[in-house]
Amino acid sequence: MSDLRLWTNPLVARQLRLNRETLDNWRLYRSHREAVADLICRPPQPASARLCILGAGNCNDLDLARFTGRFARVDLVDLDREAMAGGIQRQSPPAPGRINLHGGIDLTGILKTLDTWERHRPGRESIDHCVREARALAGLPFPGRFEVAASMCLLTQIIESVVSVTGPKALPMDLLGALRQRHLRLLAELLAPGGAGYLVTDFALERGVASPPQDASPTSECASAPPDAAFLGVHPQEICRLVTNDAILRTQVRQARVSPSWLWRQNPRRTLRVCAIQFRRNREATEPELAWFAR
Repeated sequence: MSDLRLWTNPLVARQLRLNRETLDNWRLYRSHREAVADLICRPPQPASARLCILGAGNCNDLDLARFTGRFARVDLVDLDREAMAGGIQRQSPPAPGRINLHGGIDLTGILKTLDTWERHRPGRESIDHCVREARALAGLPFPGRFEVAASMCLLTQIIESVVSVTGPKALPMDLLGALRQRHLRLLAELLAPGGAGYLVTDFALERGVASPPQDASPTSECASAPPDAAFLGVHPQEICRLVTNDAILRTQVRQARVSPSWLWRQNPRRTLRVCAIQFRRNREATEPELAWFAR
C-alpha cells in the first residue's frame, strides 16, 4: 500500500511486530488451528464455494491445505501482506493458486485518526470523529461475495488498538460499540445469500493453564482484561445479542449462536479461551437491502 502515513503509524508497527514475534508458533497453535478448520470446513459446501478470512496474519491459525481443498477460492485479508505471503510459503498448500492476498487493509477505518490522539486524554470531538469514521468504513476494496466469511480473533486486536492509546480506564465505550457493530456488519456484507459468518474471538485468559506475563503494562495484550480474566467488549453472549438485536443485522442474518469454546495456547505463558459467534445470511436478501450495511 502506498499510503506512507499508515505504514509509519505506531499502531500498525505494533501489529507488524506482533506478527514477527509469533512467526514460529505453528506447532503451538495446532489445537486452535484444528478447531478453526473444523468450524469452517465441516458444514457441507458446493464445489464452487468461496472463503474470506479477515485478520489472516501469519496464517498460523489457518489450515490452508484444508481450506484450499474445500473451497474454490480463499481470500486472505490483513494489514500485513508480508506476513500472509510468508505463511503461505511455509505451509505450501497443494493449491496455492486458489489463494488471493489483500494486504495493507485497515479493517477498523480509524488507525490513522487514532495516531493523532493525545495519549490517555482524547477529547470528545476526537472521539466523536472516530465513531463517525468507524461507522463509515466502506468495506473491502475488492469485489465478491462468499459462502463463508470469518474474522480471526481480530476484534480483541481492534479494541486493544484503542486501549493502547486511551489506557484501559478511559476506553470510550461509544467508539467500542461502533467498532463492534461495523465489524459484524462487515462480515454480513461479505456473505452471499445463505452464506455462513464466523466471528472467532478470544474472550478470556484461561486460569490454571497459563498466566499473563508479570511485566504486563497498561498497553499490553492483557490490558483490556478486568480482574476476572474476561476481556472487555468481547463477551460471546453479548456479541450474539448484538447480532440478534442490531437494527440492520436482524433483518439480514439469522441463526445467531455461540459455538462451544476451545483453548488457544498463544505463547508458552499465555492460554486463551476462544469461541465463534456464528450466523447465516438470509437467502431472500435483496441488493437494495444490502446497501444499508454501509450506512
